[in-house]
Amino acid sequence: MAILLQSNHIFDTESKTTFAGFLLIEGNRIVDRGTIDQIPQNLPVDTQHIHVQNQMIIPGLIDAHVHFYLSALLHQGALTHVTGLTEEAIAAQVPAIPIKHGWKIGIGWFSSDFGQQVYPTKASIDRYCKDVPVMLIAGDAHSIWLNSSAIKALGITPETLPVGISGEALMENNRLTGCFLEAIAIHYLAEVLHVFQPESPAAFLDYMKQLNQYGITTIGDVALTGESWDDLVYPALYNKTAASATVRAVFYPAMREDTALLQEYYQNYRSEKVQMGGVKQFFDGVTSTHTAFLKESYETPYFPGDVGMPLIDVAQMRRLILSANQRDWPMRIHTIGDKAIQQALLFYQESASCQPLSSGKYNTLEHLEVMDATDLPLVAQQQLVLSVQPSHLLVGWETLEEEVGEIRAQQMFPFRSFLQQGATLAFGTDTPVVIDVTPLDSIYFAVSRSEKSGQPAGGLMPTEKMAVAEALYAHTAGAAKALSRQDIGGLEVGQLADICILSENILPLSPEELLKVKVAATIFDGQFVYQAE
Repeated sequence: MAILLQSNHIFDTESKTTFAGFLLIEGNRIVDRGTIDQIPQNLPVDTQHIHVQNQMIIPGLIDAHVHFYLSALLHQGALTHVTGLTEEAIAAQVPAIPIKHGWKIGIGWFSSDFGQQVYPTKASIDRYCKDVPVMLIAGDAHSIWLNSSAIKALGITPETLPVGISGEALMENNRLTGCFLEAIAIHYLAEVLHVFQPESPAAFLDYMKQLNQYGITTIGDVALTGESWDDLVYPALYNKTAASATVRAVFYPAMREDTALLQEYYQNYRSEKVQMGGVKQFFDGVTSTHTAFLKESYETPYFPGDVGMPLIDVAQMRRLILSANQRDWPMRIHTIGDKAIQQALLFYQESASCQPLSSGKYNTLEHLEVMDATDLPLVAQQQLVLSVQPSHLLVGWETLEEEVGEIRAQQMFPFRSFLQQGATLAFGTDTPVVIDVTPLDSIYFAVSRSEKSGQPAGGLMPTEKMAVAEALYAHTAGAAKALSRQDIGGLEVGQLADICILSENILPLSPEELLKVKVAATIFDGQFVYQAE
């Protein structure tokens, strides 16, 4: 049965404006579109004609950067969100965390909230829970915090720590404190969460339904680590859910020197619903733990000359980029610090000059938080997309100057400057680094550069505010480019019928008015998968 969708406000991603018109859907594709006076007259009698009046029709929203396995487990209740500004406040929440498969698992703390170079210890959790293993995952997913029982359950000793990967097991008097950073942290995190895989298909499908309520029809699932034995990207789980899936999954496992498994993935996962889009790597970490790679020392250095570090040797990163692009695999690289950003941009530039990707494929940089303004011209590369997360603007914004200094803090997250250089932006949430942030929230954050409360007044770095139309493009067509997909992200004839209907036309709205907009319906693969009551 065909569906004729009609609206006074249909978003055209090419012009970034709306028009009054129609979309004709047959099967899972858009087969016709036009203005009101172009509506076909000889449609089959069983065609469903839906006129949404002044509601806005947009492409299905795309979350270009997620960690789906963790997010689905959080949605399922296997993980519990914790929040607080002190180590004691977080530890005090442990008794309320339910036991799942013998573990209490929480997520959401930030060491930067505790102070500079202040890390939590097993002792604080032990006071509240000594006998049950506890793992508390940092909100940025770059660190974990264990109690004594967890350390024992995992058999961790200074002698058994993984070698050959980045990160650190923090020690005091030659004894483990319970806090672990970067790839070493993910090594143990993956070991704990592995037990949830058998029940994950149901969790995946349930979480997809939640995303449909946000208007999301596609996600980009990216590796949580570039070095650990398990990157928490599980294509086999997507295949188990594909027949019933209501969200497309484009996944990016970690790029390795040994590409045998990656080549197998790339050959076997090519469907419209589940496909390997390319590969992922991590150039650096995060500013809160001084693992982001900077050009100059941190504002409050942990030691003389503290500029953070590359998680992967610079020469090795260049080699991995060239190797991936040579295989025509788009590369996505986590870059937070200005030195990591600059170096990755130069490597992409080099790779494009000698072995460009096929037409329609794009490398990406992820996050680009501490941006040196002198490097802005480097972002204008034809086969590059900047994958950013507007919600990250407001994560710990009060401590940005304390971490990187006033000058660098004022240059962070320069979204409008990226656009002025001719760059393409893609929006994502980085869930569960942020919890329950929707694409509509992302658009609000990009337009207002403030929390929903209006703080900070006037917005962070207000000259970098974006227009609503540009932000909407970044969560649709721009995000599709980040995933190197031409069959989604727009409302063109021939594209897959992934569509979101909003309660009103958002283009002329103020930031305050944006907060009142709702998702009225979501269409995935030509079928309604969500309709608001």
